[in-house]
Amino acid sequence: MKTATVRQFRDRATSLFKQDEPVIVTRHGKIVGFFLPASGEALPLEIKKDLFSTLTDEIRASMKSHLLTEDAILADFEKTRKARRRR
Repeated sequence: MKTATVRQFRDRATSLFKQDEPVIVTRHGKIVGFFLPASGEALPLEIKKDLFSTLTDEIRASMKSHLLTEDAILADFEKTRKARRRR
């Protein structure tokens, strides 16, 4: 397993994506993520469920910390969409 800083990972992402070895990504010496190469096959259902659960938990926590509601976000999307159509 290789280790790369965030900067190294960003700068060498293309070459790291071509390798078969997992990469631990660190920032200031602490682990912030992992890159696990995929074989090109579909993700197993359990991994998809875990990803979905993690993402929704993160979004929910972010919305709560920023005091956002779903209605406010949808209204903002609608406002932005109308503004883009006018261009």
